[in-house]
Amino acid sequence: MGEGGGSTLFMIEHILANLQSIGIFIIFLGILITVHEWGHFITAKKLGINVEEFALGFGPTLLSKPYNGTNYMIKLFPLGGYVKMAGDERDRCKGLPEEFLSKPPGHRALVVLNGPVVNFVLAYVCLVLVFMLGFSNPSTVVVGMRQGLPAQVSGVQLGDKIVEVDGQKVFYLKEIISHIAQSTQEQVQLKILRNGQEIVKNIESRVVHEKNMIGQYEDKRTIGLDANSSKVGGFSKDGPAEVAGFQVGDRIVEINGHEVFGWQDLQKTVSESKEKAITIKILREGQELTKIVAPEIKKLKTRSGEEKEKRMIGVGAMPEKWVTHKFNLWTALGRGYHEFVDITTMTYKALYAMVTGSMSARESVGGPVLIFNIVKEASALGFSHFLFILGVISLNLAIFNLLPIIPLDGGHLFLLAIEKIRGRALSPKADDLISRVGLSLMILLALYVFYIDFERIGLISKIKGIFH
Repeated sequence: MGEGGGSTLFMIEHILANLQSIGIFIIFLGILITVHEWGHFITAKKLGINVEEFALGFGPTLLSKPYNGTNYMIKLFPLGGYVKMAGDERDRCKGLPEEFLSKPPGHRALVVLNGPVVNFVLAYVCLVLVFMLGFSNPSTVVVGMRQGLPAQVSGVQLGDKIVEVDGQKVFYLKEIISHIAQSTQEQVQLKILRNGQEIVKNIESRVVHEKNMIGQYEDKRTIGLDANSSKVGGFSKDGPAEVAGFQVGDRIVEINGHEVFGWQDLQKTVSESKEKAITIKILREGQELTKIVAPEIKKLKTRSGEEKEKRMIGVGAMPEKWVTHKFNLWTALGRGYHEFVDITTMTYKALYAMVTGSMSARESVGGPVLIFNIVKEASALGFSHFLFILGVISLNLAIFNLLPIIPLDGGHLFLLAIEKIRGRALSPKADDLISRVGLSLMILLALYVFYIDFERIGLISKIKGIFH
């Protein structure tokens, strides 16, 4: 078989292998789009506006069903949707009371606003359901610490289980880290379970200048807990650690005389080492062994696509045991709210960092390909994870839609605000110019996002390889 035939067969096999994931992805997008467009639709109906079309997707129509004055349609490409209202174009508006443009600016703004609003509602409901159904996260058992930071210095031990922080019961490691980071108090009180006994420790937290989840440096309080231990979970093939005789389950306790208490210690010590070969002490089934390892220098791509050199020994972290907790409705409402606020805050921080140029757009945007991979992984982990990602993407969709750019909902709200202030709408010429510029920007953004997506999965490199 020729090269072209082999490539075609590979593509067919790849599509068939992902058929179930594609189906889940279409359902995922369908929920997001239906909810968003329903927000516009139901508000318009309630305000007496005639809705002519309710469409899911774009392109050729696959299914069509007229009902109660509205033509409901499913189209071929599921990457969007729309609600077509009577009289929503100036040159076609006849001034009838059931037409969109016949309504006052406040009513029209409400129709536009309620698309993102119901996405916010969906996000919150998903997050509440996640906590009710049970969501897996790293437990509060201490598996790793950072050398020289308060937890390790104050005598917290590996294997300790933290049950309370400042009198507040905790279930996940994330809660401990978040509580300390947001605290205005220097001292943190931990209640610990160690060998069946309760121990109370008062620890002075420390302010560190480190990267947050979006890769931006910020000052935050910490006691230095690590989500991963220094246990070896795997190797890179023929890498330095494998060559040196490491085994899965080995705990690295010392590198060049520096004690190692967690995965961050391990990575930092190796990357900052200068010697051609480093001395590593490990614990294997209670026995201490010494290994001489020559780190390799690898070029790694950052999230922005830039290449950076890093010294590595070719080991992966041992996956830690996660715990799942289910909460009653009242508790889930509170936890869902806090998660909602955290995700919203982080999203706006990412947008701000992107606009100010402190973070590359490559690091903060993702398109259908990235979302497909995220949904695929989440659905494989279970329904709660699927719901969590649905909530996160719904929340991000709402925030993105409120940006003041035509043809996004935020752009229409911006024009309606101008109309309200001026007492009249912009001229058709100005309105058309703004729409054209906004649409052009959105097309460019869409092309850029697809380019980043294809670059992430290596498709751009393959295309360049063909031409070279």
